[in-house]
Amino acid sequence: MSKKKQKHEVLVPGDKAWELWSGGLAGAFVRTSTFEDGPGAFSRGASRRVLALPAASLWVLPAWMKGTQAHLRDMAQLHLERLGVRTPQHAESLCVDALTELDGSILARVVALKDVPTPLADFRVLPEECRLSASCLPLPANSLIVWRELGRLVVAITIGPRLAYFSPLSSAALDHGGLAELNNICLQLTFQRVLSNLSGIVLWIEDGNVEAIQKATGVPVTREDRPAPQIAAVSKTGLMPGDVIATRQASESASRTRLLVLGGAFVMAALVAAFMVVMSMATQERDALREQVAEITPRAAKVQNHKEAWQEVATAVDPNSYPMELLMRCMEPKASNEVTLTGFECTQDTIMIRGRAPEISPALKYSEELKQTDSLAFTWDPGIPRIESDNSATFELKGTRNP
Repeated sequence: MSKKKQKHEVLVPGDKAWELWSGGLAGAFVRTSTFEDGPGAFSRGASRRVLALPAASLWVLPAWMKGTQAHLRDMAQLHLERLGVRTPQHAESLCVDALTELDGSILARVVALKDVPTPLADFRVLPEECRLSASCLPLPANSLIVWRELGRLVVAITIGPRLAYFSPLSSAALDHGGLAELNNICLQLTFQRVLSNLSGIVLWIEDGNVEAIQKATGVPVTREDRPAPQIAAVSKTGLMPGDVIATRQASESASRTRLLVLGGAFVMAALVAAFMVVMSMATQERDALREQVAEITPRAAKVQNHKEAWQEVATAVDPNSYPMELLMRCMEPKASNEVTLTGFECTQDTIMIRGRAPEISPALKYSEELKQTDSLAFTWDPGIPRIESDNSATFELKGTRNP
């Protein structure tokens, strides 16, 4: 949507109450709401929102300054300090525009926010832009204009088509005291070489005697209806109250926090989903393994039985054990004729021989000859024969296969 066709909402201080006007840059604005009981608020529809700040919220002062336009802002801050004007300390609280140049000096309009709350009833819908309420009205050139904002008289002075001065009046009506106040403002600006060509006074109010004012000032006076607000590109200021900035930053921070929370929740949901997928796959694999185990368990039992049977005959069929041959070799010593073997155990690495002799001498002799048998590659532990009550001897020989 183009800027000209985009819908705009302007919240302006009316004669007695805040008013919300709506329209586009190319067409006329129409009043859509009037807020009788305090500050106004923007609608929640899609539009560009502009807050017209009243004169009571601003300092709008013209001043001559020496230097270049690049240093206007710094010089304006010094000028306000000399005048004792206190403004909020943020970048969007001050706006300085050059009106004209003469003899190396610049006539600048200094616009500064006062340290007062922003007149908004609903801070959930914030303005994208703030302007001077006087800049939202078609001000006549080189004129002094008087109207009411929220029941209070205000005055604006233009130099050419541009606004140079804007302030509320202390007088409640445009009577003798009000005229004296206007004269003082004009005299002061004249002494400052700001006001030199005032072509007329325009009244956007119903009170005030036009003839008396014209006679007292010597300037033509006209009475007109207050025009509808308008949005001009040249009236941008870049001003923004501090509480609006703080509210917007808090809202953006809350939005970032919500995004982080939503992002974290999304990541956690993705992790949980991935975990569930992995668990489902693991469960399927477990069930498949269980089916395989159930299928092979009967066969495994048969294999175990075969294993145990083979273990029973392993010694007999092991080519490295050959127990019968070892037994025959153990009977090769001549002393074997004098002893009786009562036990013979053979494993792959050891031999255990138990025997009996009529007396201890044949047992010892058999042990010695067994050690000297070349066909037996064993190291023997003869032990000590035991003599029985009938003088016979029992013996036990253990042989370990040589490496």
